Amino acid sequence: MAPGIEFERDVFSSRGWTLLVDGAAQSHVDADDPTRLFFEYVRRIGNVVDAVADPGAPISVLHLGGGAMSLARYVAATRPDSRQVVVEADGRLVALVTERLPIPVDAGISILVADARDALARLAPDLRFDLVIVDLYARLEAPAFVDDPTFLGACLERLDARGLLVVNVADAAGGPRLAAQARGIARADPSIEVVVAGPPSVLAGAEEGNAVIVAGHPVARRVVERLREAGPFPAELLEGSRLDVVLWGAC
Repeated sequence: MAPGIEFERDVFSSRGWTLLVDGAAQSHVDADDPTRLFFEYVRRIGNVVDAVADPGAPISVLHLGGGAMSLARYVAATRPDSRQVVVEADGRLVALVTERLPIPVDAGISILVADARDALARLAPDLRFDLVIVDLYARLEAPAFVDDPTFLGACLERLDARGLLVVNVADAAGGPRLAAQARGIARADPSIEVVVAGPPSVLAGAEEGNAVIVAGHPVARRVVERLREAGPFPAELLEGSRLDVVLWGAC
């Protein structure tokens, strides 16, 4: 195994694996059941996948950040015939993941080894997606461009008319990255609707952890309700004026 990249056997299932990068858990995949999403924030994104279209209907998804491709596998399992593009900058990681946990040839998943910014520019100009999922981390740190309005604007431009941008935000106590990320989206498109889901303690800034930002024109109510009702619990949503107070009150 290459230095810094490990696969750890799941103690809860016979075919589950956790991908560790430099000792940090980065992804989890159950080879027998790709619908089993282990990490809380991934399950919240899975809720968006579930509600973005009618159950089982194929969708198009752009994943910026691949890891072990847990969400791409989930989409392929729950929405057959979906069209997906996974962008991952680390070619060595892609090779190891696909060797240890092969992707079925009929899964409809294309993998592009590239920087996320370059990939957005390289994709066909007219290519649009139902979902653009941003989960870009290296050694638990997000690249500096991830909350840049220019980058986020390029992500929003890849959405179809009812498409959604979904961003995983791994944050410290106090929520500095959540605020920067949501503000970057709002500055990229002031007309965008933004909803944030996560544990109450994380959204209040009391603890470190992961929050999920969903943005669209608009964010469909069935997506909001799915995030609110499906957990994982405890769960809280910030939207509208309540989100404005949290993100902009100190500005």
